[in-house]
Amino acid sequence: MASQACCNVPPKGGPAVVSEDQIDQAAGVNLYVFGDRSAKRGVVLVYDIFGLYQQTKQGAALLAKELDCLVIIPDFFNGEAANLEWVGMDTDEKRNKMMGFFVEKANPEKNLATLISVTNEAKSLYTTVEKWAVLGLCWGGKLAALASAGPTLFVASGQAHPSLLEVADAKAMSIPHICLVSPDEPVDILKPYEEALPANSELELYGTMFHGWMGARANLEDEENTREFIRGYKQVAAFFKPLL
Repeated sequence: MASQACCNVPPKGGPAVVSEDQIDQAAGVNLYVFGDRSAKRGVVLVYDIFGLYQQTKQGAALLAKELDCLVIIPDFFNGEAANLEWVGMDTDEKRNKMMGFFVEKANPEKNLATLISVTNEAKSLYTTVEKWAVLGLCWGGKLAALASAGPTLFVASGQAHPSLLEVADAKAMSIPHICLVSPDEPVDILKPYEEALPANSELELYGTMFHGWMGARANLEDEENTREFIRGYKQVAAFFKPLL
């Protein structure tokens, strides 16, 4: 079930304090790299439809620090993410462009295949990493959920302010999963989704936040958003740590 906020709330900007981008490549996709390349733990962070925003990079840097791990952000959209001008979809043209983007570039099944290929190649690139987890933001959460089913490359997974929630995805998961949600997510699916998650999973409502508070929409000039942004990534790190 899609969150109505997914395509209707624009990113709010905000500064990010991260080092110069380190870029590798796997499966024909650029990987933005954060943390220790010789770490034993690895996390794939799947961004939201707006791509490589500085707020998402800052989240990756924070996660790498908290978890003492390597974090990679694959650029699934190859620098051509959803355009901010389409947000709100208040004209037929904007609506058609946003919906076309989901069909052509953001198709979950197609990008799931890319995620699997990238992670397989990452194992060869970062040979010290013993275990991998995956975290998805909004649209990326759908990929993280799908990648958690059956035999999987990951030992744990998670999503923040998810979109495209389906109980069937939760039922199919075979690994512990953390799901951080805002009041903007469809309330009627949250309880059934939580009940369907595997053992040792978590679902928490960040009641004062909004859809996107940990991704491109994060307003890091706002004190409360910054505090909850940090708390969210620290909660994910604490969840992943004993599993990685």
